[in-house]
Amino acid sequence: MTFGSMMLLGLGLIVFVSVCVGSLGLHAFIRNRVPGRPLRRIVRNPRLWGIGLLLQVASLLTYSWTLLILGVVCTVCGHVVKPTG
Repeated sequence: MTFGSMMLLGLGLIVFVSVCVGSLGLHAFIRNRVPGRPLRRIVRNPRLWGIGLLLQVASLLTYSWTLLILGVVCTVCGHVVKPTG
């Protein structure tokens, strides 16, 4: 494979992962639930977790380290913090 083919394959993989993670984040944010049994046991606050995933995908599109760090922090807080109310 040539260098251009490898770059195109890598770009396709990044787009595929971005679409999958973005759809997971959108599902968690809108429905306040995460799909799958293993994620339900791990994630305590699905909306915060979903916002974190959406921020991480946005950081890929805008090349922003700030959004990436905020997204990671929100995702970790979605695993740890129980929702109030």
